[in-house]
Amino acid sequence: MAGLMNQRNFLYCLLALMAITFDAFAQTKSDGAELLLAESSQFRRTGSYAEVEAVCQNLAKKYSEFVRCLTIGNTAEGRPIVALAVSRTGALTPVQAKRAGIPVVLAIGGTHAGEIDGKDAGLILIRDMLKKSPAKDPLKHQVFLFVPVFNVDGHERPSPFNRPNQNGPSLQGERVTAQRINLNRDWMLGQTSEMNAMLQFISQWDPLVTLDLHVTDGVRFRHDVSLSMSPMFGADDVLQEVSDKFSVDMIERIQAKGHHPLDFTPVLLDFENPRAGIMRDADAPRFSHVYAVLRNRIGVLVEDHAWDPYAHRVQTSKDVLSAALELVASQGKHLLKVAQQADDNIEKMHSEVVALDWQNMLELGLDIPTGQAELLGYEYTTHASAPVVGGRHITYHIDQPVVWHTPVYSDIQPVNEAIVNLPLGGYIIPVGWTSVVLPYLQKHGVTYHVLQQSIKGLAVEELHVDEDSISFETRTFQGRIRTSLTGDWLRTQMDIAQGSIYVPIRQARALLAAHLLEPVSPDSLSRWGLFNTAYEITDHISNHRQLQIAQWMFGQDKKIREGYGASLHRKLPDLKKEYQTRMDRDDRFREDPEQRMDFWIRQIPYHDPTFNKYPIIRTDRLIAVQP
Repeated sequence: MAGLMNQRNFLYCLLALMAITFDAFAQTKSDGAELLLAESSQFRRTGSYAEVEAVCQNLAKKYSEFVRCLTIGNTAEGRPIVALAVSRTGALTPVQAKRAGIPVVLAIGGTHAGEIDGKDAGLILIRDMLKKSPAKDPLKHQVFLFVPVFNVDGHERPSPFNRPNQNGPSLQGERVTAQRINLNRDWMLGQTSEMNAMLQFISQWDPLVTLDLHVTDGVRFRHDVSLSMSPMFGADDVLQEVSDKFSVDMIERIQAKGHHPLDFTPVLLDFENPRAGIMRDADAPRFSHVYAVLRNRIGVLVEDHAWDPYAHRVQTSKDVLSAALELVASQGKHLLKVAQQADDNIEKMHSEVVALDWQNMLELGLDIPTGQAELLGYEYTTHASAPVVGGRHITYHIDQPVVWHTPVYSDIQPVNEAIVNLPLGGYIIPVGWTSVVLPYLQKHGVTYHVLQQSIKGLAVEELHVDEDSISFETRTFQGRIRTSLTGDWLRTQMDIAQGSIYVPIRQARALLAAHLLEPVSPDSLSRWGLFNTAYEITDHISNHRQLQIAQWMFGQDKKIREGYGASLHRKLPDLKKEYQTRMDRDDRFREDPEQRMDFWIRQIPYHDPTFNKYPIIRTDRLIAVQP
């Protein structure tokens, strides 16, 4: 009898265990339907782009009241770039958000497709926020736009070797697009279909805060994330102040979530000796976080630490996004008001002195630290002659955590040559150059007017380029030959043809206009090589003709008066004295026939009148335009 009872008890226990196991399996299967590949693989892998599209569509279907799955454009290879618009405010279109005064936050994952933490982090965060609606739900106070993968073509070329400095996932996408363009250097030029789609998306939604989610490339330390912001590129003091405070508040919230963040991405002065010091980069408008500033908004470049395991990096990215959404939920109305006031202030900005480029003073040789940092690092060995390969190298001892006491160089100041006085009126693009410039005004939302009639004798400033200042880079960057130059803005009067474009400086996009059109901006159209033909010699005076003209000028021949006018002829005696003085006192001049020839030839009127004339004109006149 006791044996029978034991058998029954065993049978009941077995049935109960089977029921529990079945329920657990059913629950796992149910939950698993929503799990990303990253989660189901314990973050050893990340999903394909098909997973992103499926999650986007499924969330929009399941939570149709709160989610829209959008296609913002297509890649060079024709793939759709999808985005999620998520909010519990009832505003899921740009018009609704603007009308209701609801702040918009944009997060971008996969700009560099191998640095893919942000994709999985954002999708998990959105899914989890939609599953529950706590009293302090950030989605009740903003619209969250999320682009899981910006560089989709790069994402779909996975390899285990694309990110040699990164700890997982097992396969990573490529850094560049199918056309080998780095999207986080393309924000001003916008030469990719991906970036043009993004610029249009931003123009439609006008995000208050943009977070670009990346992964670092190398330093071996224990800080798991850094935030970089560059508010100094802005022109509104109040917006700069609130941006600085936003950075401080973000750091505090991320720390409270258990992380070790830095408020900028450090650059080692000596890659083989981290204790030698770190510097802060000024960056440039070609980066997403600086571009946001030129629109009078807040931009944050997020860099997770490459050597952290992928699971930790995804959690870090998720916590950074949560911190940003929490901050905007509590401060968004105030931040939005400040940003809109900055737009109004910029519209009144004219004849202002503006710095278009910035640099760390260490780059000028000012070797004075601005402070001392305590970085969470590891002990390391700096080899004078490294094993196997020789030479100076570093080995990190990651089993020996230490604190690095290192000097910090963070004195960021304007580049003197890039400090400009904005015109009172605006910029004029001559009709012959409109086809080059117009697409950039349009893609960046810069206000412009096509002149419906010609203007006679308009007072303008024209830049005469100093030929000796022109420098063409010897290697391409983003497929372009970049160019730098300086010169003198000279006042003159000019006839402006019908069909020319007038860009008024009194507009919310004044900073963007200046950065596109002022040649000293680090990402101007001129700097990107779009105006290089203006600085190319297309005709010349033959050598025997040059010699003849120089002889006539030296001998004060009447042929100079007949050919070039009485004014030049009257200057010849003084020019001859100046020439003789230089011959007597300047050995290099005397021994250089080209300099001696140039002394005379550059006195005659240009045979190529538009050579080295900058193609963009400035004016202090407010030009009345037809509505």
